Amino acid sequence: MSKSNQNLNKQLISLTADTICTFFEIDFSNLQRNFEEMFGVYGVNLGAEPIYRFCPMINGTNPMVWRGKEYQPLPISMNGFESGADGRLPRPTLSIANPEGIFSKIVHSNKDFTNCKVTRKRTFARFLDNENFQNKNLNAGGNNPFGRADPDSHMLDDIYFINKKTVENKNFIQFELVSALELEDSFVPARVVLSNYCNWTYRCSIGCKYSGAPIETNSGKSLVEGVNPDLFQKSENGKSFIFQEWKSDVNEQSQRGYQKNEVVKIVEKHNSEDPYKRAPQVFICIKDHKSASKHHPFFDTDHWLRDECSKTLGACKKRFGDSDKNLNLESGRTINEFNLAEQSGNILRFGGFPGTERFPVE
Repeated sequence: MSKSNQNLNKQLISLTADTICTFFEIDFSNLQRNFEEMFGVYGVNLGAEPIYRFCPMINGTNPMVWRGKEYQPLPISMNGFESGADGRLPRPTLSIANPEGIFSKIVHSNKDFTNCKVTRKRTFARFLDNENFQNKNLNAGGNNPFGRADPDSHMLDDIYFINKKTVENKNFIQFELVSALELEDSFVPARVVLSNYCNWTYRCSIGCKYSGAPIETNSGKSLVEGVNPDLFQKSENGKSFIFQEWKSDVNEQSQRGYQKNEVVKIVEKHNSEDPYKRAPQVFICIKDHKSASKHHPFFDTDHWLRDECSKTLGACKKRFGDSDKNLNLESGRTINEFNLAEQSGNILRFGGFPGTERFPVE
């Protein structure tokens, strides 16, 4: 047994153990990061590393340091690790403070952190880095006064993945977490076999390929009634849907806002040629405004609604199949008839595997 393990075990069984320090990491490297938009609109600098590090403790005005990494002080908690007698895996909840809605802006611009990895790290105060104790007025030596810094003396990491956002208000945001055993299933090359969920990136040129009118939000709110039929215009190849490119002019004299029912498209500024990162995001304006820069579609849900796909077979049919509720175009055509004719191949793009379902879905 190593010296570090011996030190840790002594603290675990000690009757006078030190305070346990808890650290959290949220890895969102699997997401499309809107760093430039966040900094340009709100002045929030997210840094270059796609990992947020938080701790529910304070160190004066400085972040806590563990194993050379800085963890920003923020009220955060993780509960629900207990396993039931029925054999079901625990689904902990992660609650994070949302001061002035700052964290909401980060979450909204990063797809609600779905499938992001969350790691909980724990150690005792006596093993913390010496960088936490550099106040010469209180600690002349600058070393850990509770013991000896040891980056290898820590408990096993708890690793989970964000399944969904369950609560969001002005005070805090809460996520439901799942283990890797629940997140993953059978694999084919580069894809997970899921019976009722589409893996394609919405509006991407690979897989989904949907490029038509906005249909609904992720919660199922219809956007069809707000679409202007005049946006369905003729092109050399028949018909095409006309999108506006969302722009925010820094010159206040020439700046313009948007009117209700206007549809805009935003393509992130990525140097990468990866088509998944360049998939456009479409929004429909629901309230008139005079200044575009003050009402960015990514973050202002009072003025904009995002066109999203719930990744189900029903959602795919609304875009590539038939639906009873559609906006009528000239000659009696509906949006879905238009979309079906526009998509190459005229086939359903659903990327799930319905045939793998063992039992009928009611």
